[in-house]
Amino acid sequence: MGKSGTALGIIGIILAAGAVGFTFVVWNGQNTTNSDIDDLTDEVDDLTDKIDDLTDEVNNLAGLSNSTEINNLTRTIVVGIWDALDDNLDYAPYNLQNDWLFEFGDNKLNNTDYISVSNTNTRITLLKSGWYRVHISVLLSSISPSSYYRVRLLKEGAIESYLEILATSSTIDSSWHYINSYTFVFSDGTNYIEIEAASTYDTTPSIDDYNQLTIEYVAI
Repeated sequence: MGKSGTALGIIGIILAAGAVGFTFVVWNGQNTTNSDIDDLTDEVDDLTDKIDDLTDEVNNLAGLSNSTEINNLTRTIVVGIWDALDDNLDYAPYNLQNDWLFEFGDNKLNNTDYISVSNTNTRITLLKSGWYRVHISVLLSSISPSSYYRVRLLKEGAIESYLEILATSSTIDSSWHYINSYTFVFSDGTNYIEIEAASTYDTTPSIDDYNQLTIEYVAI
């Protein structure tokens, strides 16, 4: 029955009990002392308070079940998984060693009802209207001092959002930088996305054990 059904059942029992008590008071009115009536009145008041509390609980449960955030979380559909990321320099203007598109490889899941992949696995078209969650995990190599690095989500070739921005100091402890970031993007059912990486100096993805791209459709 669920929590709300249980609460409604309890309310029904309490209401029935209250009705019995009230009937008893009326039927025995001539033989009941004032003290007994006061006691029963107190009990009815207590039952009324409990009914009010349960009503509030039912309303809270109803509001929880209609919560958009909860519905979104419980109805997220994974539609794409890739376990290898590489740099692709085939498509201008993203054809430089320090400005390129991510190429997605080692495809583990591709739900063709929601996405299609083209342009040497650099472009993903979001086929169903709605919101998508795009998550990227990648280890970049060749990180240099006094440099900037950025990773951006492009929608129809225009900047949609930033997944990472890094500015290094004149001294750095490591030539590696790990990115673990996500963003949401809306598609009208025809929009395509790409992920661009740019930097002051050359950089590239490294070690596929650290790299993954996932796309989820957020059902409403």
